Amino acid sequence: MIPAAVRGGAAALRVNGPGDVRFARDKTELPLLACNKIFYPNSNVYITPSVRSARSLLKASADMVAFDARSLPRPRQSIEAIVHVIHAFKRIAVADIATFEEGIAAVEAGADVVATTFSPQFSPALVTKLADSGCRVLAEGQIDDPDKVQKAIDSGAWSVCVGTAITRPHLIASQFRQALKGKEWDARSSSQKSA
Repeated sequence: MIPAAVRGGAAALRVNGPGDVRFARDKTELPLLACNKIFYPNSNVYITPSVRSARSLLKASADMVAFDARSLPRPRQSIEAIVHVIHAFKRIAVADIATFEEGIAAVEAGADVVATTFSPQFSPALVTKLADSGCRVLAEGQIDDPDKVQKAIDSGAWSVCVGTAITRPHLIASQFRQALKGKEWDARSSSQKSA
């Protein structure tokens, strides 16, 4: 996926885990926005949920680190502590949020960028509200066609991250399959008829 995204003209890459950061760094000089998905039984916060998870990305040479900044009980350190370690490495702290209030709180905690990663749907209104409040916004989540990319930029986004629409080809194939529902075709029965 990484070489394909680079060939396709991506301006940066979002990758998961220190191993993918190192792999991507070997393949490209593009900026790397990294997260480290770690699941704890006592919290729904899983995107770079601790100082240690952030530090492992930074040591692997991530340029930006994304972390979960939702207003949920945290399994380890505070948002401020995670931002502090990111800034200690002189890197960019990207807060993954769901709401306007979370975005403002993340910036107040020191985040450089807010990403609409957890918004339940693509919301140009949320992008505009955050941008108008002085936030640098990375539009992300449910952006599955080029029109939404343009709407995000027109709404004030600093940048746009396209994920699932690129990285999960099985979902793309499923959309085509669903469009043909009820019009099934059996290659074997067709070949028998032509024989």
